Amino acid sequence: MPIVKLLSKPLKLASKIKNQSATCFAIGSGEGANRKTVDVMIKLARNAAKNPKVQQLARKIVENIKSHNFLEECQVLGAWVQKNVRYVRDPRGLEQLTTPEVLVDRLKKGEKLFGDCDDMSLLLASLILCVGARPYFAIVKYYSRWGAFNHIYLVVYERNGKNPIKRLSLDPILKTKPIGFEVKSLYREEIPV
Repeated sequence: MPIVKLLSKPLKLASKIKNQSATCFAIGSGEGANRKTVDVMIKLARNAAKNPKVQQLARKIVENIKSHNFLEECQVLGAWVQKNVRYVRDPRGLEQLTTPEVLVDRLKKGEKLFGDCDDMSLLLASLILCVGARPYFAIVKYYSRWGAFNHIYLVVYERNGKNPIKRLSLDPILKTKPIGFEVKSLYREEIPV
C-alpha cells in the first residue's frame, strides 16, 4: 500500500514562465528538482486552460458525452491524450516541457504529437481544466532506491449528479491499459492544479 499525501493547495511557484511556447531547463538532482517542475506545470496548465484553441479542442473531444457526466468527460479526455500523444523521453539531463498551446498548434498543422509523462499530464490537465473539473498531479515513487519521484500523471475526483464522488486515475503513458488503471507505487502525492 503506497503512502499518499494529498496536498490541500498547490505548491508555490518557484519561478515565472517567460517563454509560453516551450520551456527547457537543466534537471537538478533529487526531489527538489521534481517539485520545481510540478510548480512550473501548474502555471502552464492554468495559462493554457485560458487559451481559446485549447478550450476548443477540449469541447470537441467531449462533445458526444451526455451533459453533466463530468467523470466520463475526464475519462474521454484521458483516453484522447493516451491515443494521440506518443511517449518519447526527454534527452538525458534536460527537462523539457512542451506547452499545451504548442501541442494544439502542431495538431492543427496535422503533425503527430510526442511527449513524455510530464508533457502528456500537462496537456491533459489543461483540457480537464477547460471542462470545469479539478485535476491533481500525482507524483509517484516506484522504487525506494531512487530518491526522486519517478513518474507523474493525473487524478480527478468527480461526481455525476447525486452519485458519490469517485476517484479516477488518468495515466496516458499506459498505452495497453484502460484509463483508470494505476500502477502500484511506494509513495504518491496528489497536488491540485
